[in-house]
Amino acid sequence: MKKLLFVAMTILLGIAGCAQNSVVDTLTAQKEALKLTTKLNKLQLSYEKEKANYSKLNEEVDKLNAEANAATAAFNTSNASNTVKDAKETIKQLKAAKKANKKLEKSQKKLQCYEKKIAKTKEKLDNLNKRVLFVNQ
Repeated sequence: MKKLLFVAMTILLGIAGCAQNSVVDTLTAQKEALKLTTKLNKLQLSYEKEKANYSKLNEEVDKLNAEANAATAAFNTSNASNTVKDAKETIKQLKAAKKANKKLEKSQKKLQCYEKKIAKTKEKLDNLNKRVLFVNQ
């Protein structure tokens, strides 16, 4: 009788251990999913901030490019000293436009990088959610 009771208790403990193990696995998978969701939210927030910065830079670059284009066409050869001054001003405007264009390009690269990271994180999160659903069933 004691042997039968011992065997029954051992089997019950084994079954309970396996059941708890699957619950623990599910909880750890859910924890990972929450971490990925948090990471995704932070990435999306950073992306939106950079997008706003990009639009601001784009407006600034358009303005500077228009000014630089207008300045290059406004030379007058009647007075040499005025032409030199105009050329120096044009150089300054072109340098400012070049600098702004570089900032815009850098911002665009950041946006592309964020898009890639967001897509990769979404893919990981989808795979993890599928795994969690499979474990729950």
